Amino acid sequence: LSGTLSVPYKTMGKGRCCKDDEAEYNKVRDHDKDFKGPIENRSCTDIVCCLLFVACVILLLLIATVAFIRGDYRRVIYPTDSNGQICGRDVQNRTRLVFFDLTVCARMGLAAVQLGCPTPQVCVASCPTRMWAWLPAHLAETGGDLNGPVKTTIAAEREKMVCLGGRNAMEPEYQSLSIRDLVQNHLCAPYTLPSVSMLGRCLPKLLKGVGGRVVSSMTTLPNNVTSANNRSIGADTVRRGTNTMARFIKVYSYLQALFEDVVQSWQWIVGGCLLAVAVSLLWVLLLRYLAKPIVILSIVLFVLLFAAATAFTVYKYIILRGQSDSLEKNTKLTFDFGYYLHLSRTWLFLAIVSGSLFIIVLFLLIWLRRRICIAIALISHTSHCLGHMMSCLVFPLLPFVLQFGVLVFFIITAIHISSLGDPVMRQIDNETFLADLNFTSLSTEEAKQKINDLLTHLIPCNPNSTNVAGSMCRFLKYGDDAFGPYMQLFNIFMFFWLFNFVDALCEMTLAGAFASYYFAFKKPDDIPATPLLSSFWRCIRYHMGSIAFGSLIISIVQLIRVMLEYLDHKLKDTQNPVGQFFLKCLKCCFWCLEKCLKFLNRNAYILIAIYGRNFCSAARDSFFLILRNIVRVAVVDKVADFVLFISKLVIVCTIGVLFFFTFDGTIGNRLAFIDSLTPKDLNYNLVPLLLIMVFTYFCACLFLSVYNMGVDTMFLCFLEDLERNDGSAEKPYFMPESLMGILGKKNDPLLVKQDEKDVAEAAV
Repeated sequence: LSGTLSVPYKTMGKGRCCKDDEAEYNKVRDHDKDFKGPIENRSCTDIVCCLLFVACVILLLLIATVAFIRGDYRRVIYPTDSNGQICGRDVQNRTRLVFFDLTVCARMGLAAVQLGCPTPQVCVASCPTRMWAWLPAHLAETGGDLNGPVKTTIAAEREKMVCLGGRNAMEPEYQSLSIRDLVQNHLCAPYTLPSVSMLGRCLPKLLKGVGGRVVSSMTTLPNNVTSANNRSIGADTVRRGTNTMARFIKVYSYLQALFEDVVQSWQWIVGGCLLAVAVSLLWVLLLRYLAKPIVILSIVLFVLLFAAATAFTVYKYIILRGQSDSLEKNTKLTFDFGYYLHLSRTWLFLAIVSGSLFIIVLFLLIWLRRRICIAIALISHTSHCLGHMMSCLVFPLLPFVLQFGVLVFFIITAIHISSLGDPVMRQIDNETFLADLNFTSLSTEEAKQKINDLLTHLIPCNPNSTNVAGSMCRFLKYGDDAFGPYMQLFNIFMFFWLFNFVDALCEMTLAGAFASYYFAFKKPDDIPATPLLSSFWRCIRYHMGSIAFGSLIISIVQLIRVMLEYLDHKLKDTQNPVGQFFLKCLKCCFWCLEKCLKFLNRNAYILIAIYGRNFCSAARDSFFLILRNIVRVAVVDKVADFVLFISKLVIVCTIGVLFFFTFDGTIGNRLAFIDSLTPKDLNYNLVPLLLIMVFTYFCACLFLSVYNMGVDTMFLCFLEDLERNDGSAEKPYFMPESLMGILGKKNDPLLVKQDEKDVAEAAV
């Protein structure tokens, strides 16, 4: 055990031992003469976590199977009528839902989302296309005056009605009742309006501005449009009801316009995506030459920025020193910041601050100059590595496909779990219930309390049984399954675990491939034939448990963050500032904890890929290795992050500017063949441009994530190389000559001559 962990032990009592604390923190790893990169002779690690992961995946599949068998995604996607029947499934050839009286929804406000809109709802084959009101039809039926602009027969009036079951009033069961009885007994709708279908719901065209488009120019309703109790209905009332039901689907028209733009310009979008891939790949390969100029130029500009700020503030102080004597004597406290800009003391303070920062930055750069050079050399070395292992650049496509599959599986399972509940059917009194139905003036908590009270007093019913006189059995919403929340919570947790598992598998595989390159003494001759595939096989064969362990820790923290967000959402209306303060502190702490754990896990995966240790040992060793080189770690990490940020900015801006002037017509005005191919009459010219830029950013992140993992792996290998070796013939350095030159180190001359001799013999 002592030889494996390279940590000395001391005996205590009868066979008991403990670690030497000082050695634990300060002992560096000994040289291993047989070490030539990631070891092949290794064993399985963290088997318990691997078994736990497999068991949880099996349980997730069982839950998904139950959800697929018992649930029905059409309950969530398709509309449901008042009898709990799904339009298009339970009611064949009727895929649209019509609301009898949208003013009920208007009075409920947002409560309609939780309680459902209790006005009768029926499935119909198509949405109404004309306006109809019951009062003129009733007057015509009883021999009174027909107030409508066109007189029609009674049969024609009845055919315009929308009644329960999606039929009209000419059905035999309705012919014995007058139009007034049909409406007042809530068997038929009191009015219909020209409507459009939005996600299967028929919404009146009075809804203006859906998705930025005016659906109809009609803004008023005739006076004869009334509800079942003969109350006049205005256009604003119907519009409020329509807005309530359309709150979550107002983007429909936007999406339709976006879809049209995508279809019209799909060739350009595909071409832009391919160009983004080519530019990203080219930029990664060029970083071996551009990394040093980018960093040096940025550092010079950074220093010049503070120098210019210092010079400008001193200049302003000298100019205002003799001009603001009167203001200096009568200094006052004010929120007008322009006043302070006229005071010389303000510019003196800014000059002192900027000058101090300039001196601090200058001394830091002088002190860290060697470490900055190390960071630049590691970045260039990573580019050389990618030049010899181009397969690493396309490897992230496999994890991307796997993570996309995990996301799709999670969404489908979540939808089916959400549809496990049975329909909530309640006996609703048509007069008492609707008369007291007003939530618009209530706060969120008061509305929730009123909803709970209503659901408590409403009697469950069966739509197929006989209803109490004056009331109807109506569908309100789908209830929650007893185990549904727990199944959904486990589904969310497994989504995090599987997503992080795939991410960790990608990181460990790339770390093993990069380590194979670094520890190849004669590059590229000693590089394995297939370093990426070999590393991937080692991860799958030996370290599934360690990958599951590290991703489990991150997933638990992410699940806690989701629960904190849920609590914050639930408690945001409560008047408890102390509780909200502690909740926000917890959210901040767990955010920081997640970032730290991801950093530690990343370095642990690198050491696992190299030495084949279990997760805890690798995490401990990587932590102490970083702790012994904390300044180097900080400098290399920040320099690498800066280079990658500049790279993403250059790639995205290059593609964005090119296609902006293409769709703008600027390039087409100079090149006729480009103008002939450019799509015309787009609803939004920025749609294809934004899609191309989003894909470009994703593509740049995908390629540069490989680059970032390469820099981190090379850096840890570099630290291991420094601690294990001294450049002698017995313990030579594996680092490139550029790094040895920066550190003032070199390998034994006899070893170098032997290498040159071997190269010459190989050439012969």
